[in-house]
Amino acid sequence: MKVVYYGNYLTYFEVGRVEFLRQNGLPMSEVDRKIHMPVVEATVRYVKPARLDDLLRIRCWVAERKRASFLFQYDIRHAESREVIATGHTRHACWHPESQRMIGIPEWLAALLVPTAPP
Repeated sequence: MKVVYYGNYLTYFEVGRVEFLRQNGLPMSEVDRKIHMPVVEATVRYVKPARLDDLLRIRCWVAERKRASFLFQYDIRHAESREVIATGHTRHACWHPESQRMIGIPEWLAALLVPTAPP
């Protein structure tokens, strides 16, 4: 079929999320030393299949923030035609690695996780 495997879209979401954090001054390696951000919910809406070797554009933004969870929204488009390939979201919690417990969003992270409209 020469189309991208459906499970890869969640990996694309992760790439977008990690890049979002990096571009905002928080490399994932630094975040991971302080807290973990497990995905507690994920959805993907497949609009059109991406083909192998297609160049894709991933947009990622914070759509919602609560006391102890936050939602990243994603939009994947074909880089040349700008056609929507997939959309979706991931909801994350904050896990403190030392205490092994869920915690509220730390202030240093909450400052970055300001909900915005799609870019």
